[in-house]
Amino acid sequence: MRPDLPLKGVKGCLLSLATGVISTLVGLLLSNISKFAFPLVMTIAIYPIYYLDLRQGRSWEASKHVLLWALSSSITLILLTALLGEGIGELILHGTSYKQEMLDWIKTGKGPEGDPRLFIVPKLREIAIFSVLCLFSAGFLGLFLGSFLLNYMNYYVGCIIIHARPGKLWVPLIFGWPIYAILRVVGYVNLGIVLSVPIFSKILKVEFDERQVKRQLYLAILTIALDFILKGTVANLVYQPLLRGAIELG
Repeated sequence: MRPDLPLKGVKGCLLSLATGVISTLVGLLLSNISKFAFPLVMTIAIYPIYYLDLRQGRSWEASKHVLLWALSSSITLILLTALLGEGIGELILHGTSYKQEMLDWIKTGKGPEGDPRLFIVPKLREIAIFSVLCLFSAGFLGLFLGSFLLNYMNYYVGCIIIHARPGKLWVPLIFGWPIYAILRVVGYVNLGIVLSVPIFSKILKVEFDERQVKRQLYLAILTIALDFILKGTVANLVYQPLLRGAIELG
């Protein structure tokens, strides 16, 4: 793709959606060689679109395209897990251990998912690492970390779909991805874009609308803050009881 090739409109959206599906399929296949191949393939697939959007100063287009890629890759991996079974967790970094952590939380209500004392410091550390990676790699390493986080979350959601009780499949379908985690993805994507702007503007001399970039920063701060607030409240109050009643835990 040429640096001046526009990715606006339906064409850019369809390309982003297709990239999510294909990179998930290829990445999972290559995970048989190395688990790191999965998030790396996904990152390599989406980064040209990300780069071209920011090369043209289109920060909101970059956000939209990355979110569509995340959406289609998530749907793809959730479906693959539900169809192929929990065994594919061996191909996903942190997949099996995260699934077990979440199943224990669903069963007992205990664990970092809904306990601010356990999740605040790790989440702040995660945000700090993500921010540094984005700032010094023009977003590439931030997308890699994001792919890693997406993959084990999607695997977990596929697993609870497998274990849904009869007549309760709608619960993991609707509540498997909690609203605070969705907000977190939106926040990380926009934060990553804002932190990619310095390299594009200073080294590649791309001009950005500063007001638009500031709005993306405000959106990132708001959604990440809501993630912390909701994770610390509705996770145990709403999501854990719903999932406990809908998932067969053995």
